[in-house]
Amino acid sequence: MDARLTVLTAFPPAAGIDNEEYYKESQQHTKRVRELIRDNAQWIRESADDILKHVNPAVYSLSYLMILEYLLESAGWTSQQAHESLASYMTEFFLQFDARQIRCKGSTWSVVLKEAYNERGLFPASIAVEVVTAALLRLDPSGSILTSHHCNLVELAYSTGNVGAILPLIEKPIIYMPAKGMSTSQPLCDMSLPPPAYIHPDSQLTDALTSSAVLQYDFLCGLCFIERRMWQQAYDAFERCVTYPTRDGGCSKVMTEAYNKWILVGLLLTGKPPTLPETTSQAAKKIFATQGKPYKLFAQAFKSDTAGDLVREFEVINSELLPNEGNVELAKLVLAHYQRWQIINLRNVYTNISLDKIRERTQSAETGAPLPTVEAVDQLVQSMIADGSLQGAIERPADGSPAYLTFLSAPAQGMSEVEFSAKVNKVAQGIKALEPIIEATNKRLASNREYISHTVKRQVDAAREHKLGLQSAGGGFEESSFHIEEEEDLMSGLPTH
Repeated sequence: MDARLTVLTAFPPAAGIDNEEYYKESQQHTKRVRELIRDNAQWIRESADDILKHVNPAVYSLSYLMILEYLLESAGWTSQQAHESLASYMTEFFLQFDARQIRCKGSTWSVVLKEAYNERGLFPASIAVEVVTAALLRLDPSGSILTSHHCNLVELAYSTGNVGAILPLIEKPIIYMPAKGMSTSQPLCDMSLPPPAYIHPDSQLTDALTSSAVLQYDFLCGLCFIERRMWQQAYDAFERCVTYPTRDGGCSKVMTEAYNKWILVGLLLTGKPPTLPETTSQAAKKIFATQGKPYKLFAQAFKSDTAGDLVREFEVINSELLPNEGNVELAKLVLAHYQRWQIINLRNVYTNISLDKIRERTQSAETGAPLPTVEAVDQLVQSMIADGSLQGAIERPADGSPAYLTFLSAPAQGMSEVEFSAKVNKVAQGIKALEPIIEATNKRLASNREYISHTVKRQVDAAREHKLGLQSAGGGFEESSFHIEEEEDLMSGLPTH
């Protein structure tokens, strides 16, 4: 074997060394490979195919990655054929790389990953979304931390109509945001570290995120979920935008657009106007109340027993707002679901009801009138049963009397002892899985100045409220005992680990 190939396959070391030694050797190996590439540039360019066939990306990830970086920057690899070869090698790498090694060279990994989805176009958009999604989940299988790559990728996926490929990534609940200064005393290659301890701007596995980037990510996720008619996920994504905390108590354009979509999706999901969460800022509530008023009136009309009110409100917002905000089709879908929710809500009154009565008591918001025939009602109810939105069955008596809908009960809640035990174990495992997340969160909050200031302010406000309460009750106390110094140790009373 060529001695130069021996250099490329000299890392990782044999098992048995600790994380500190592993990290140290990774940096030494990186330096040796960098020197090898510098001194043998022509050999790398001309023999890249043979070299990469000998360097298994699943085993020798660092070496493979650094060669990819060099080839991407090399002037000799600009032809269409070279691009196709690079795309093939990059795909092979991102689907197999050793995540432990990559933690030791985050800057190069990010550079190469960006080449997979940037405007250079090495990949068709459909392939780029699939490959980068796989790479991000390989780096962090939990998908619990948002990165700059997520933000860029979801924009590419939505704008090019490749939503399906990114779903495995955007369906993961985001728990962490990357922050500077999160370096720990433990080496990055320690596989027991939680995601925020190794994915942050300092490790260069992600760029720093702005609040607008985070908002845009959730907003685009909501649009992706709407496209797939995943109403619960879309609702949750828009709600994260609506309740996003802002430093100055303001409300961005993205938040107001998300609010309008959140209302429409809420109607589709629950059949009633959604209520703003308590965590929504007062400033945002005021802005939503004015700028989102037409949508709120539309939502209120959804509760009406007659479709005419809803149709009139639709005509108002369709002439003023819907086309400009891209909500026409979504609002039309709400109209189409109006009668569906009327039928579903009949279960609150009836155990069974004839199809003819359903026709009399419900209306189509698309026409503003009842369905023309019982047969049309029959088709609608059957479609609702088939898609799972209605738990029921159409009964057709043998004596020829009119068909009727019987509402079925929810699935039995009783569980056997074995099923109950399995459920308890699953919950216990879930709680155990939360322990490192809680520990990492506590550490981050204990060093976050904004959180500390917020906590101290709450302590001051609580003390003042308590003082006023005692005064109104006529209680005596020493004022100094409830006085909190603004300059006291800001770390007191906070989690320390």
